[in-house]
Amino acid sequence: MISISALSQKSVTRTPVVVGSVVTTNLYWLGRGVVYEIHGEQRPDTVKPLGGGVVISGGHAEFDIVHDCGKFSLRLPECILRGVQWDVLDEIADAEEIHRLYVNAKEKEAEAKREKEENTTRFNAEVERLRTAPEYAKLEQGECSSGKLAAKNIRKELKQFTGVKFSVRNPHYGSVDVSWEDGPTCEKVDAVIKKYKDGHFNAMQDIYEYLESPFNKVFGSAKYPDSHRTYSDAMVEKAIAKILQEFHLGYDTPPTVSEFRSGILWSEKREVFLHGLQSKTHQVLGEIE
Repeated sequence: MISISALSQKSVTRTPVVVGSVVTTNLYWLGRGVVYEIHGEQRPDTVKPLGGGVVISGGHAEFDIVHDCGKFSLRLPECILRGVQWDVLDEIADAEEIHRLYVNAKEKEAEAKREKEENTTRFNAEVERLRTAPEYAKLEQGECSSGKLAAKNIRKELKQFTGVKFSVRNPHYGSVDVSWEDGPTCEKVDAVIKKYKDGHFNAMQDIYEYLESPFNKVFGSAKYPDSHRTYSDAMVEKAIAKILQEFHLGYDTPPTVSEFRSGILWSEKREVFLHGLQSKTHQVLGEIE
């Protein structure tokens, strides 16, 4: 990552740019590239840094660049090429290298286009299959990303867990909250509700990336489908008893549900539980039904 101080110290390069000029950038993993066409007249003398060098203005020409990675940068403005995130190197590629890079990038471009078309064909075919799939015949169909349709269909799907009362709410746009006591594990319920999730959070770029699936298109979606399972006193007692039996822990007075609820068991390690009996109880509760 380039610091603000580094940006302000970098001067605007005056290296002449010609067809064959080798350039490099840290943007979008493009890396090294070669200029293969220039549009308009270059005016490097008008390129000036603003705001301490963070912003570059001026210039007149535009450049077509083909990169080693097989991508193109088309009509790149002169002020950008001579800015803080690009470098013009003292290196000139010959016609043979330019041709090789161009052919490689065109092939990759064509391959990406074919792959996109094939993915679209598969996507549409799966959409049509789901619309008549007998296993989803009871679900409502429609395009809805608010979570409202997803909540309706989740309620219907969760009826497979007989005898369990679920609370399925759509409290905000794009969210579905599912909660229940005892019953199936979170893993089993998540297998149902996560089908409705329409993307994921990209921590590297700090953005939410939407990725609609055929299932989302037919039966609705939600940005944040979430599950929360609570436990009755009877279930907590069952978990504690299972732990005592498995680890052969002898207690004059066995740990109680009230102690678990109050959090006292965090300090109860007995040289076996690194994070205490409280943590182990939570683990076992998450695994049993």
